[in-house]
Amino acid sequence: MPSPYRRSCRDCVKAKRRCDLYSPCYRCRVRSLPCIYENPLHTRPIAVAEVADGEDPMSTVSPRSVTRINAAEVPDVNTAVGPLDVYNNAPAGQTLTGSALPFFPDYDLDWQDIMKNIDSFAVPDQVGMDNTTPTRSVLAGEIYQERIISAVKQFKSWPGILASRGHIPFIHARLYTHHLPLVIQEALGMCSLYTQRNSYNEHLVNRCISQAARRLITEHCESDNVSPTDQLASVQALCLYQIVQLFDGDIALRSQAEAAGPVLDRWLRQLKCHAKPVSEALRSATHTGSAHDAWRTWVFDECVRRTLIVGFSIEGLYSFLKNGWDASHHDFAELGFYAQRALWTAPSEYFWLEALQDHLLLPVSFRTWESDTAQAQPGDMEELGMIMMGFIKGVDYCRHWLGKDALHIFGLTLHELGSSA
Repeated sequence: MPSPYRRSCRDCVKAKRRCDLYSPCYRCRVRSLPCIYENPLHTRPIAVAEVADGEDPMSTVSPRSVTRINAAEVPDVNTAVGPLDVYNNAPAGQTLTGSALPFFPDYDLDWQDIMKNIDSFAVPDQVGMDNTTPTRSVLAGEIYQERIISAVKQFKSWPGILASRGHIPFIHARLYTHHLPLVIQEALGMCSLYTQRNSYNEHLVNRCISQAARRLITEHCESDNVSPTDQLASVQALCLYQIVQLFDGDIALRSQAEAAGPVLDRWLRQLKCHAKPVSEALRSATHTGSAHDAWRTWVFDECVRRTLIVGFSIEGLYSFLKNGWDASHHDFAELGFYAQRALWTAPSEYFWLEALQDHLLLPVSFRTWESDTAQAQPGDMEELGMIMMGFIKGVDYCRHWLGKDALHIFGLTLHELGSSA
């Protein structure tokens, strides 16, 4: 028996969308979906007066819309230049598609429920309160649905993995061997505390994380005198706090993380000044003298490159979940990293040098991803490489490429990712 309090139509309930209660509702109307209400007395017919003179009531184009790219409508999107970067090849001011959806109602969704049941969450289809998105942004569309959810789940697991293993795909296990910055010490402590959170201590843990993140931003020195290592540590710590706060579900943490978003973006762009192009990374590292110094230099440079990728990805993923579009990845065409597992996981200079000699190095740039990964085998790729490949090529593509026996290594089994295909 249907709930007497359920007012939304079936499709909006299933998609976790706020329904405008018209018959048919706005969302079903623009998608030609059957609009069925369990409690039809709550619905209201569409008033003719609500449609402007001369405007088709079934039209999906609004006169207020701005030019943007809809990723779901771009041909050959599976071979995009970089993650969510199909717009990079479009000339400035030129659109790849002229379609636009009109303004959707405020979804007013339960963020805690969404993050708890993220496998069943549908990326929003709203395009802004004024029916606009930033110029040359990318709409999520169905093609990125599983890619976004998969990446968010991977990112959400990293604070716990750092607490238990001491390293994650953008913080190398040996990065802070000789000097452990205080901001990393505190971030590691907060990650450990977060893994122990329960219904009894939730408020206290959240408060500790909130204060630690606020303290990092308040005390961080943005002057030219800060060392590159301390600058990298601050950005990595803020990335960890943003992952926890944006994707946890707690509305207070989320609000603070949203306020910290511009700070993270500014820090990323400052850190970018220290990023060495992946094409020059090994050449500069191997000219430092001893093998140990060369390895240490490469580890630092690689962590800078990976932190930039993760930081910009956090911004983009959250924008997709909240807004249904992303415009933060224009920098990806300039970024790259080493996707070779043997290089990244080498525990000492001996194994790093061995990897240089015995393995395909896999320096990859997002601008040339297809050619850079053409010779790669599943055994070559580490976690960040597979996440980025999932963005670019699709999650099912990665499953086929890896083979059934390797899916669990990268969290790509059905149980780990939910039932979406």
